[in-house]
Amino acid sequence: MYPNRGRKAQLTMENKCVDCGNCCRETEMILSERDVDRIKNSDPKNLQIANFVKKTEDGLYQLKNENGYCVFFDVSTNLCKIYEIKPQGCRFYPLIYDSDKKLCVLDRDCPRPDIFYPNKTSQVKTCKKIVRFLEKQVLFTKL
Repeated sequence: MYPNRGRKAQLTMENKCVDCGNCCRETEMILSERDVDRIKNSDPKNLQIANFVKKTEDGLYQLKNENGYCVFFDVSTNLCKIYEIKPQGCRFYPLIYDSDKKLCVLDRDCPRPDIFYPNKTSQVKTCKKIVRFLEKQVLFTKL
């Protein structure tokens, strides 16, 4: 139904990700309108926005969870059903914005964050992208 992680993606990730699924557990991933449109358009006949989006109290789009996991997480394979079109926040992971600390941090739930972000330079570069992404979502005024 949804595009599965392709062989090329599996080859690139096999030396990085241990496919533990921690990143997809109880996610609070903010979605941009672009994310929502891209996911919806991947299966326009069968996929409704209400199937994967919930609105926060602040009116932001957030990825839904089902049985403790992201709705697109396949518990039988520990893989993402929409890996090739995953939301921007998932692409940044395991670097996340901590709204309490007002800075980017590596998520402690990821067992191998250093593989994705091996040095401070890569973290700072991606953090700038995260901040721009959140600013576009008008989130910064609400953090």
